[in-house]
Amino acid sequence: MSTPLRSLDAEPSPEFNTRCLEVHNAWTDGNKPLDEAIAEMTALRGEATVDGMVANQARAETFLGIMYAYQGNLASSIQYFERARALFTQVGNLRRIAICDLNLGETYRYKGDFNRARQYFERAYEAHKELDDRDNEATALCNRGQMFLSLGDLDNAHEDLTLAYSIVCELPVENPNRDTLICEIHRSLTAVYIAQNRLDSALSEARAAYAIAERTQKPFDIGYANRAMGQVTTALCLAAVEDDGIASLDTYFQQANEAFREINAEGEVARTMFEHAISLARRGRRIMAAKKLQLAIVIFTRLGMIDDAAKAAEAQREML
Repeated sequence: MSTPLRSLDAEPSPEFNTRCLEVHNAWTDGNKPLDEAIAEMTALRGEATVDGMVANQARAETFLGIMYAYQGNLASSIQYFERARALFTQVGNLRRIAICDLNLGETYRYKGDFNRARQYFERAYEAHKELDDRDNEATALCNRGQMFLSLGDLDNAHEDLTLAYSIVCELPVENPNRDTLICEIHRSLTAVYIAQNRLDSALSEARAAYAIAERTQKPFDIGYANRAMGQVTTALCLAAVEDDGIASLDTYFQQANEAFREINAEGEVARTMFEHAISLARRGRRIMAAKKLQLAIVIFTRLGMIDDAAKAAEAQREML
């Protein structure tokens, strides 16, 4: 039996790339369940493997890594990204190798392994900068900034996020990643400014994220923007009255979770539960807060999100 020849083209074929993007975008737009998208992407990966199309296989592996990361299967996500990286190395595609490093950094950030995440982010940032890939250079800075935020290093978080924002604003308006990346930067800066007690700036950032989400209507944007609005509204104590204020504040967190559940982003669902619990506790609703924290801890632990689980457990102890 003859072995099929392996195509060593550096880039996936345009037709195959389009098919992968259609599956991915149908999921992120909320038009296809995640399990169905994973099944279709797995079939595309199998097709590329049988055909001996190395870059096509690597492209499908990359998308599978992204999908499994948001599903919460971080171990599988890392395996797919590492396999994609090895395949892109085989064909010498430096840009997509750097994208794999960026994705590996983000997955390790989810796991709470910040030392390894930082190594991947910095390697990806330097590679994209050298390649003049401004889109992914900004993404690397945004992700590293969020890592610094998780570590409580607010100065470095602010520096990376503001530099990422200045880069992404230079991208063409038609760039498909531009709006979501700007939305993500705004919601991350919201958290930085809340931690710095710069609440006017935090509110401005949250409103900017919310405006993008209202325009794009993408589940990720809607989830991130609503969570940011819930966080800053809590910090500003705008829910001082028992009727409209509290109702609208809780609605932000509820709408965020509805958006994340629509695309099966379990890690973000748990993070939203955590922030909602903190908000409830600040308003004296400790029993409900404790229940949400317990559920968040269960999800974080199951997904292997160690740092998030530890922070939620600490918040739970402070409520006792």
